[in-house]
Amino acid sequence: MDALLAPQSIALVGVSDRPDSYGHALDRMLSGGGFSGPILRVNPRLAAQSGGRIAAALADLPDVPEHVVLSLATDRVEAAVDEALSTGARALTLFAACPDAEMRRRIGDRVRAAGAALCGPNSMGFHNLTHGLRVTPFPVPLDLKPGGIGLIAQSGSILGALMNNDRRLRFSQAVSTGSETVTTAADYLHWMIDQPETRVVGLFLETVRDPLGFIAAMEAAAARDLPVVILKVGRSALSARMAISHTGALVGDDALFRALVRRLGGHMAGSVDEMAAMLALFAQGRRASAPGIASIHDSGGERELMADLAEDHGLSYASLAPETRARIQSVLEPGIAADNPLDAWGTGQGAQETYTRSVAAMMADPGVGTGLYVLNWRGNYYLHEMHGRALAEAYQQTDKPLAAVSNFSGSDDRAIAAHFADLGIPLLSGMQNAMAAVRALHDHGPVARFRPPAMPHPRAAAWRARLAGRDWIGEAEGYALFADYGIACPSHMLAASRDEAVQAARWIGGSVVLKTTQGGLSHKSDLAGVQTGLATPDAVAAAYEDLAERFDGPMLVAQMVDPGMEWSLGAVNDPDFGPAVRIAPGGLYVDLLGEDVLLMAPFTPDEAASAIAGLRAARLLSGYRGQPVLAATALGEAAAALSRMAWDLRDTLDEIESNPVIVGTQTATAVDAVLRLRPS
Repeated sequence: MDALLAPQSIALVGVSDRPDSYGHALDRMLSGGGFSGPILRVNPRLAAQSGGRIAAALADLPDVPEHVVLSLATDRVEAAVDEALSTGARALTLFAACPDAEMRRRIGDRVRAAGAALCGPNSMGFHNLTHGLRVTPFPVPLDLKPGGIGLIAQSGSILGALMNNDRRLRFSQAVSTGSETVTTAADYLHWMIDQPETRVVGLFLETVRDPLGFIAAMEAAAARDLPVVILKVGRSALSARMAISHTGALVGDDALFRALVRRLGGHMAGSVDEMAAMLALFAQGRRASAPGIASIHDSGGERELMADLAEDHGLSYASLAPETRARIQSVLEPGIAADNPLDAWGTGQGAQETYTRSVAAMMADPGVGTGLYVLNWRGNYYLHEMHGRALAEAYQQTDKPLAAVSNFSGSDDRAIAAHFADLGIPLLSGMQNAMAAVRALHDHGPVARFRPPAMPHPRAAAWRARLAGRDWIGEAEGYALFADYGIACPSHMLAASRDEAVQAARWIGGSVVLKTTQGGLSHKSDLAGVQTGLATPDAVAAAYEDLAERFDGPMLVAQMVDPGMEWSLGAVNDPDFGPAVRIAPGGLYVDLLGEDVLLMAPFTPDEAASAIAGLRAARLLSGYRGQPVLAATALGEAAAALSRMAWDLRDTLDEIESNPVIVGTQTATAVDAVLRLRPS
């Protein structure tokens, strides 16, 4: 990867003397970027009259270039790749689209066989500002100042937007990955997190071509405490198949990818603007030391809006300590209260000292983790120049994150943002974008190893063997699997006749449920294949006869579980990233609350409990408005057990669901077991 992104020498094949050509722009960008190594040029048409400055072929160069850039038409690419590899080049960049998939496969095979790296095809190139290296035919300002932001973009236009339009983002490297025929976004991420200048990496992704490599790179970033901010497009269904469960129908690619990124310690952005704000804030390199935030303003309405936005993003304003309030009050004009958020503007007399000392006092408060200086920041305005001096002075007095925020994303703040960037202070455009960035900053922290090594369940091998080659598992067998993994299920028996059903009901005791076990039916209730509340032998007998007329096979007679709160547990098995478990309120709460949480498997009961506690429905487990306290711990244990089952049997099970799981005062009982096996 060093040969690709930080080579010692570079050759440009296809340089041109035509002003509007890729070859000419490429030469101009590389020559003007400050690259200190040898730049070798190749073009057979220009070689004779170049005075030795341009060679006719790579073989004619005086030295073997470490990196060869091919600025050629598609029909000349394959031969040029072969020539570059035959000379010993260790890396290539390829701009041509190469739309033919078979052609890309051939190129990829050759490059991999040579042990080389490849940026592209269909790439807009890359920038290594730390090394003064600009490998692109698309002009980007040559005077950009290097910083600590790495950028990996599967869209060249996104890379261009972030690098061409603003100076507040200071990049170390920025790569347009193209088709990723050999070198993938995961490879670039691995390399960037190993560079000493990197403080944060941003990824714009359309797809993840190397799932295992991506996971490994994200784990490496987390181990180094390097934030990774991701903007991913595409929210298609998990697959084209018809899901058999509610979980399979509701969990799509986007939800699962977000769960994966969250588990790996990364941060998802919802727009390019949010991504830019997150990158700018993380690039400051400071970490929030407390959960509370503080902000200072020159407008009462603005601070009220900030308070609303903080609540929307799950952020809380710090309750300032009495001594902090006293310090702030001592510099405020009469009639202004020392609040948080604070509107400190009065008559403007002594405003610079007022704002400097107020911000410094806020940032020194132990409850404040991040500070925001919010104005309609704009250049060439004397008052904002004064505020800029106040912010810069306060910034020097704290080691906590402190950022400027423009209350309007269209503010003319570019000049002052560039000045702040020189001081290490991010200026975040738009209050919504700023709050999303602060939310990510406060969420950032250590994560446990993604999938810690653990012995499979003692019964896992037996179940894999038992289920091999099958395409369906009945509910009674599902109960047995659940029970082996420690998930509570109702007492039950199979009955092949009316008399057996009546005897099974007597053995179970109390009210029972009768269900069809006919294969291939996942939603039995929708087909009237379930009859509940059967309290007498006559009721059981009648229910059996009704079901036997309409369905094949024996009937399942099961204990009628005591009422409680209904929840839903389900797992889907993604072919790239493995199984994930969805935890959601069930029954009527599904539509009423419309919430769930998705966790990558396996996870611990404590992790499940923490995730459940973040749902509004969790209040219904804790004795809400005089209701009994329910067994939330048992629900978390059942979810964790299901996650272990999904992980252990990931090569066997495609989809699992228990809906409902009835949570009572002592237990969480899975009264349904729907399982779909992976195709053999």
